[in-house]
This record gives sequence, structure tokens and C-alpha cells, in this order.
Amino acid sequence: MADSIASPAATDAFIIVSSIIGILFALFQFKLVSRISLTGAPGGGNQETLVSGVNIDTTKLIGIYEAIREGADSFLKAEYTICAYFIVAFGIVVLLLVSYTGGEFHIEEGGLTAVSFVAGGVTSIVSGLIGMKVAVYSNARTTVMAAGPNAWTDAFNTAFRAGAVMGFSLCGLGILMLYLTALAFRVHYPVAEDWIYLTESLTGYGLGGSSIAMFGRVGGGIYTKAADVGADLVGKVVHGIPEDDPRNPATIADNVGDNVGDVAGMGSDLFGSFAEATCAALVIGSSIGLTGGWDAMVFPIIVSAVGIAVCLVCSFLATHIFPVKTEAGVENALKLQLISTTVLMIPAVYGAAVGFLPPSFELNAAVGIDKTLTLSPWEAAVCVIMGAVGGLVIGLLTEYFTSHSYKPVREVANSCKTGAA
Repeated sequence: MADSIASPAATDAFIIVSSIIGILFALFQFKLVSRISLTGAPGGGNQETLVSGVNIDTTKLIGIYEAIREGADSFLKAEYTICAYFIVAFGIVVLLLVSYTGGEFHIEEGGLTAVSFVAGGVTSIVSGLIGMKVAVYSNARTTVMAAGPNAWTDAFNTAFRAGAVMGFSLCGLGILMLYLTALAFRVHYPVAEDWIYLTESLTGYGLGGSSIAMFGRVGGGIYTKAADVGADLVGKVVHGIPEDDPRNPATIADNVGDNVGDVAGMGSDLFGSFAEATCAALVIGSSIGLTGGWDAMVFPIIVSAVGIAVCLVCSFLATHIFPVKTEAGVENALKLQLISTTVLMIPAVYGAAVGFLPPSFELNAAVGIDKTLTLSPWEAAVCVIMGAVGGLVIGLLTEYFTSHSYKPVREVANSCKTGAA
């Protein structure tokens, strides 16, 4: 068995410490957002540096903010109560179905899969809850900063940091829970030959995350459409209130739906995608453990851990090095984040591959019988790099063609209005 440069203990420490750093950085970003006072006046101490020069009447803003917060909390409480019942009930189903395979009953495999399913579902709920709480909390504070003398920079930084809270906490929590679950399962499967059963049991983690994501996205989407459309009809048709008027209940319903569907649901959805992709990669690459050891087999988790460090470094580009000062700067800052993280991930992934993978390792082919591929670290790094670069190119091309097609569509719409008039 070829050995990697890093030891198993170093691998454990790297993944766990990286996930904890991601969670701590999320808490740090939330601390910066919380220093903004909703009163619109400097609150003294740490608040003064962030809200200096802002002096607006936020009485109505606070009223709307509290209504949105109360509605979002009530919806998620009701939804996650049902999700908790689902996790328990479907966990029992997973236990029974996975245990009975091949005409025999294997309670240990079914039990571990059910445990990972519950862990994935609970982590998904926590991810969605964190995202919703931070979104509602920061929306009003972004509005306050947009009324200040340095509106573009302060408002963008507030919104950007709020997004970073969900992003880093979601990744850090997901990696930590997944890896601790894997370490716990390794106690039952200490031999490399049995790690295929370990990774198969971990697939329940991705299933649990995806199940809750489905509830969040679909349930939140249906709620926001039903509440928004219904209140719009009553407000406009019956009472003649404009759509965005604060007196129209649709204003509150729409924002509640946006937070519970587009934020909480998206948080669970992102976690589900991360868990599914990582667990699938672990299953496909479980055979690496026979020749490369534990370090090589958990390489998909190492890639995510490396991503936390890369994103942490690049996050300061938009907030400190190249701050947003104009409307066009918002788009440029987001593009800079995508490009910089992709560029920095290239050497970071290659270094991780060289450090945590052995000089050569064997991987059983996913297609074919009795086929084994002998690979090297640079080949594994190329796969990750091509995926990152491909995602960047697709994103930039999509944004380019969308933005350039919007202007002609708008001109046609304006000409139609002029002709109708």
C-alpha cells in the first residue's frame, strides 16, 4: 500500500480544523452584521464605526422587519415540526429496507444508514434555519446602511457578509458532521476491505439532506405563491392598495415567502447538493482505500475543506481590497469572487492532491468488470480543476448572454407600450 505524505491523524486534524474555522468565520461575519443598529443612529462602541453618519427614521422599517421575522419563524416552526416527524418515520423505513438486502437481514448496515440519514436531515434543518435567521436579521440592516453616506459600499458589505454567514456555516457544519459520522462508522468498519460498507452507509447522509431540501424549496415556494397572489388580489382588487405598499399584506407575505423558500430552502438545497455529491464520490472512490489508505478515500471531503480556506481568503477582496462604490461595482465584485476563488483553487487542489494522495493508487472502474485504474495525484487534481473551471465558464457565459439579451427585450416591451398608447 502506497502511503501519502500526510498521516491519518493529520488528515483528521486538517478536515476538522478547517470545518471549525469555517464556522468561526461565519460567527465573525455575523458579529460584523450585528454591529449595525436598526435605530439609524450610532450605537456607540463597535457600532459607531459601521453606522456613523446614518440618521434616518426606521420606525416603519422595524415594524415591517418584526412582521417578516414573526411570519418566517412561524412558518419554519410549523414546517420543521412536520420534517421532524418525517425524519423519524422515514428513518425507520430506511432502517428496514437497507437492512434486508440479498435475502438476508443486516441490521448493522441498515442501522448505520438510518443514523446517517437522521444526521443529514438534522444538519439540513439547521442549515436552513441559520440561513433564514441571518437573512431576516440582515435585510433591515442592509436597508439602514443603504441610507448612509457610503451607501454602495456599506450596503453591499452587509449583504455580502450575511451571505457569507450562511455559506461558511453551512459548509463548515456539513463537513464536520459528515466526517465525524464517517469516523464513528470507522469504529465498526476498521478494515479497509469493509470501507465500501462504510461509504454506502454514509449515503443516508445525502438522502436526509435532500429530503429536507425538498420540503424547504417546494413548501416555501408554494407558500410564497399562495400568500403573495392571494393577498395581492385582495389588496389590489378589493381595496385598491398598490402591490408594494406597506399596507398591503402581500408585502409581508412575499418577503416571508422569500426568506423561507429562497433562503431557508436554498440553504437546505445547497447542503443537500454538497452532501449528495460528497457521499457519491466517497462510494465511487471507496476502493482507493485498499491501496491508498484512509487519506486517499476521504479526498472528496478534503477538497471541500480546502475550499473553505480559499473562499475565506478571497472574501476580503470584495469587502476590503476592491470595495463596491457604484452600481456596476456590485456585478464586478461578484464576478471577482467567482474568478478569484476558481483561480486560487487550482494550486490549492493540486497541493492537497499531492499531500493527501499517495504517489499512485488504484481505483476500480465504475463501468466494466474486473477493471482497475492506476492513477496519480495530478490526475485527481485535474478532475476537480476541470469541474471548477467548467462551472466558472458556464456561469460567466450565462450571465453574459442573459445581460445582453435583456436590453433588446426591454426595447421591444417599451415599443409595444408606446404603440398601445
